[in-house]
Amino acid sequence: MKSLTVAIILTILLCPPSLFQGEFEVKENEEISSLSDERAQEIYTQQFLDADFIITYPRCSNPVIVEKGASFTILLENFSYSDVEVKLYTAYEPVVDEIDLEILSFSENSIVVRVPENTPEELYNLTVVGCLGCRQFPKTEPRAVSVVEKIDGNFTFVHISDFHIGDIRGFKENIKETIGWKAAKKCIEEVNLLHPDFVVITGDLVFGQLYPFEYSFEYRTLYEILQQFDVPTYLCPGNHDGYVQCGQDGFKFWQKYFGPLYYSFDYGKAHFIMANSYDWPKVNRRGISYVVFQWGGYIGEEQLKWIEEDLKESNAKLKFIALHHNPLWDTINDSLIRKIGYVGRKELLSLIEEYDVNGVLAGHVHYDNVTVRNDTVYITTTTVASSLDKEDAYWGYRPIEIRNWSIYSYNYKEPEYSMPSYRLNITSEGNDRAVVRNDLDIDVVVHLSFVLPSEYYGKYEVKNGAVVMERMNDELLQVYVVSAIDKKTEKEIYVELL
Repeated sequence: MKSLTVAIILTILLCPPSLFQGEFEVKENEEISSLSDERAQEIYTQQFLDADFIITYPRCSNPVIVEKGASFTILLENFSYSDVEVKLYTAYEPVVDEIDLEILSFSENSIVVRVPENTPEELYNLTVVGCLGCRQFPKTEPRAVSVVEKIDGNFTFVHISDFHIGDIRGFKENIKETIGWKAAKKCIEEVNLLHPDFVVITGDLVFGQLYPFEYSFEYRTLYEILQQFDVPTYLCPGNHDGYVQCGQDGFKFWQKYFGPLYYSFDYGKAHFIMANSYDWPKVNRRGISYVVFQWGGYIGEEQLKWIEEDLKESNAKLKFIALHHNPLWDTINDSLIRKIGYVGRKELLSLIEEYDVNGVLAGHVHYDNVTVRNDTVYITTTTVASSLDKEDAYWGYRPIEIRNWSIYSYNYKEPEYSMPSYRLNITSEGNDRAVVRNDLDIDVVVHLSFVLPSEYYGKYEVKNGAVVMERMNDELLQVYVVSAIDKKTEKEIYVELL
């Protein structure tokens, strides 16, 4: 097996990067192939042109989840216009609603807006328009705003780790599903079917350890793939996201595409710290192609102080810290030359205990683990698409259920296992019919939508599912449906004309 791995690596290193870019290769002025609607290219262009202002919050990597009728704050850099408009556009759906937000106040650094009470529950792209006379200067951040009916103490989120876009080590597990990042896209498809309230991804989203200048391609490809999520996503970095080699610093790409290396967010009375556990000084993050010198954990003093202040200020009923390297485990062997352990982990463990953090979410090791220590549950989730480092490991993701602001469940199977990929499958048969196969050992409720001609409004019935929402324009009717699928069964959900 080792010889096979070496052969694969040598083959990759000797071949041009374009061989492995597959359908996600994107050139300037070329449509983004992973997105179906015409606004995809517009959003990409607006996001990365050298505009004179920047939306720093909310972003697709740190969105806002807001109730209907509630307000939220947009943070900006270099905004100097005399007037402003703020709009929401339904994110990557065939029926697009345009929602005008009420401006409560604005300055060069922030805008406070209110969401109308009649806004459909959906995930939205956020567009801020600076106005100067009759000229308008728009800036769009995709998938930045999720509008919901109500935020309460009963919700579900999915923990994903080690996405590894650009990583060829998955060849050892399944060559077919590694090429074209099919495993990562399959994970997104399954999570969308389950439709949690949000997703937390704890690092190693790209690879950064294969060929020169690969971050330029991998980050852009990752950004496009993440747009396929139809639920909010929160990201924090891992070691593969931040190597320094061939003149490229992975964290500069992270900041360009996703913003800060660490931050926190609230979901009602639940508080999440998204930490950077690869906080090494730049000199320690250096590498030469496949050879890197440090890939273990490091949380610097500045970040530790920020984490402590953040925990002090929070009065949340439920607290999570999400990061790539589990602080329970030293990473002294995750280095090539100097054996330096996990810097800052003991200090972090003390903060976790002192401030009664309920859960810690991690990845890095490519297998599942759950450890309870001093009433804190430390949850490590396997990889989505890379090599597996334990005999009983598999590709997967982990739904976590919260009830009454307390952690209720986090294991697909006891004592520690996440939900395996490729056990939940959907086959669409046109725009009005789908077959869902549940090969899991548990029952699930899936979410899907059908697209019909608008004249079907009021003249159809959904079989084997329940309608939860409709949205319509002059031409199309989009019908949102939920359906319960028993374990080890298949169900056809379809629309029938009355």
